[in-house]
Amino acid sequence: MTQNVVSRLLIIGNGFDLNCGLKSSFEDYYDNEIKMVEILKKMNSNFNDRNTDTNFLKSDILRSAGFQGIYGNLHDNIDINFNDEGISFWDFYFYSHKEKLNNWSDVEYFLNNLLTINNDNEHLEFDLENSLDIVNRLKYLKPRVTIKDSFLTEFKKLRDDTFTTDKETLILLFVLLNNLKYDIDKHSKKYFFDFLYNELNKFEESFGQYLKNSINDSYKDYSEQLLQKLVNNECYNLLSFNYTSPYVESTSFNTVRNIHGKLDNCPIIGIDSKGIVADSPVFRFTKTYRIMTLASDKQDRLLPKSIKTIAFYGHSLAPADYSYFQSIFDYYNIYDNDITLVFYYSIYDESKEQEIRRTQFHSVTKLISKYGTTFHNEKGENLMHKLLLEGRLILKKID
Repeated sequence: MTQNVVSRLLIIGNGFDLNCGLKSSFEDYYDNEIKMVEILKKMNSNFNDRNTDTNFLKSDILRSAGFQGIYGNLHDNIDINFNDEGISFWDFYFYSHKEKLNNWSDVEYFLNNLLTINNDNEHLEFDLENSLDIVNRLKYLKPRVTIKDSFLTEFKKLRDDTFTTDKETLILLFVLLNNLKYDIDKHSKKYFFDFLYNELNKFEESFGQYLKNSINDSYKDYSEQLLQKLVNNECYNLLSFNYTSPYVESTSFNTVRNIHGKLDNCPIIGIDSKGIVADSPVFRFTKTYRIMTLASDKQDRLLPKSIKTIAFYGHSLAPADYSYFQSIFDYYNIYDNDITLVFYYSIYDESKEQEIRRTQFHSVTKLISKYGTTFHNEKGENLMHKLLLEGRLILKKID
């Protein structure tokens, strides 16, 4: 380890790996999983069929839950055990939204969207956990419907009035019960979130193995060259939001931290902890919780007081990671101290140069403006202007 003074903190995201030729995007992962995609395409085709309405889905869900004499039109067509095929719940869920998943931050957005809805009593209509509760109650009532009219009345009311009519929620219920063999008899809030957490671990393990198999010598060469362009001959620390480890041979490198885990200890895909209390069943899905479980007592000092420049490259600057950046900006008191923020970007498609510039400018503006709101005074409102006037906010293209 070099004894030089560390003056630069370099923060990199998935764009770094992509620029080094590593096929590390959401789309790349599924392109590699040919058999899985064939199954998921077939299932989505059935779900999107105009003959598959919510009433049929309800019937198929009840049949999958063990009700006899109830028939829909899906069960026999897609009676595929995901556990036998190595397909997780999140593989299905993310693939269903693949058209909207351009960055890994979008994956985290949809993860957050499903988990927070299922922990919010204001959205019971779209709540998987609540819907599973209803299926469980229906199973309890079913053997008794012939005994008293009151049971029959309640059964019909639950099935027809209380049961969700949201098609996506019904599809996910069907997949849970039919394809993932969710044990409805064991259902509880704890069992449900334990199940989703274990399924997320499966997804992470599968993606991590894909990345391991994708890394080659050319990635090592390109990553070393790109790092040299980004560090400006300064001694630097590296904060990586990737699961990979760039090849580093330069003596100017000091220490690295993979904030979301490494390939050898399973990648972390999580949500922002803002607004989620520690005793919530969703808290374990937050990056805060998951990073704590991987924390090491022997971490080298990543944020020395000697830092003068915080540089970014290849990071989407998505809201899911704002809490990290806010902590770093607070730690260095970027308003008052002589800290320069440099946001590097590359033009990966010449035909989209102006669009890439606008997107980068918008992301930086949004980040700085959002951070400014944490001041709760006029300082926050003029933060971006202050940084620009003092030459401490720079957007820079690199080849």
